[in-house]
Amino acid sequence: MEVLLVEKDPLIRDMVKVALQQFEEFHVTVGTGFAGINEARSKHFDCVFLGADPRQKDTMKLLHHLRSFNQTSELFVLTNARNVRDMAVDKNKYTVHSFVQTPIVVKELFGLLGRFLERRTERQNSSLRKNGGRGHQAAAAPGPGRAR
Repeated sequence: MEVLLVEKDPLIRDMVKVALQQFEEFHVTVGTGFAGINEARSKHFDCVFLGADPRQKDTMKLLHHLRSFNQTSELFVLTNARNVRDMAVDKNKYTVHSFVQTPIVVKELFGLLGRFLERRTERQNSSLRKNGGRGHQAAAAPGPGRAR
């Protein structure tokens, strides 16, 4: 699973990166600023971790820029705990999956990552059952006139 991490605070960025790297499913790309966000133009990312602060207009521009061309990646916004309430009104506007409060509480971050992987796996399995069930049976059972 491809993950893009864009956070300007090196301590937060490193903590999140190390946490993500504990899961073999995640392949992490780290970027900064608009150049980091533009990585999502040339490569599909399953999720994006983006540092944003409503009082820092440049970070909000990054959030807006990402969603201007990418609506499909699941978005996790890294922000100070006091900003979560202010940013909650924009959760639907930017299709934010979750807010990750900073300073990072490692136990909470690992819980969030575990739940995200679990939901993603459930969705993939559900999709496979819906779409793959018929195709799998058709391929496994030869029809009339087919050699066994």
